[in-house]
Amino acid sequence: MPTFYHRPLTWLFWIAAICLDAVALSIDYEGPFASALGLGQLFAVSGWLVLGKSHLLARAAWFVIAIALLVAPDYAIPRWRSPLHQDVVWPHVLALMIAAGAFAALATSSWAALLSAVSPVETQGHRKLQFSIASLLGWMIVLAVISTGLRIADFSLLGEETKDLITGGGLAAAAGIFITAALGSYRENWLTRSLSALGSAACIGVMAAVGLPPEAAAVAVGALAFVVVWTMVVRLDGRERSVAASKTSDPSAVLEPQLRVFTSEA
Repeated sequence: MPTFYHRPLTWLFWIAAICLDAVALSIDYEGPFASALGLGQLFAVSGWLVLGKSHLLARAAWFVIAIALLVAPDYAIPRWRSPLHQDVVWPHVLALMIAAGAFAALATSSWAALLSAVSPVETQGHRKLQFSIASLLGWMIVLAVISTGLRIADFSLLGEETKDLITGGGLAAAAGIFITAALGSYRENWLTRSLSALGSAACIGVMAAVGLPPEAAAVAVGALAFVVVWTMVVRLDGRERSVAASKTSDPSAVLEPQLRVFTSEA
């Protein structure tokens, strides 16, 4: 994973997001603000799971951790409020988080494959897959946690309302398309930009056609706004890193401030 030195803006963004999570939990952990933050963060982690450059095991582990953290308030807070509370809500929330994250990751990977096929980038070749003992043990842990979560999750609510399923899928697809368009590995041109704009507009149009209640619409707008800000921060962080790398590799860039001083003195 990139350190704070390599990605300072991204790290500061996620620290600010965690602070906002604390504020949302203190106000209303089931309100639109908390729901929008949670969905936006889940979409961001799902996009990073597909498009990230870190080790796949690390990305998968953070994906599982993100879902666990998002479900934790629905598991813990009712138990803190009443020792006699019969907690039957959090398995449904776990199922919704798993479905939303999986669909967002699927939409991101599908759109990335489409854009790569339409406008491919030259690659230096694929690296040979190598698995160490530590990575195999790590995958065993991650797969054990995933299988346990799938067994505990209650997916019965997903099939009750077709409208909710369509709007939720459209929201996850719109987030995945935008993340791929902003951070995917492809050659950007007018065709890829048009395809991404049409795909996002189609997903949002389907959601609008089906109809969203005001509270659900606020959650969708907030989640997409979080994704947009996150992609902007990641792109800005990557651009500053590339500029710093080019200055380090170019000796004239190191001497440029000194030359500027001498010029002004002259």
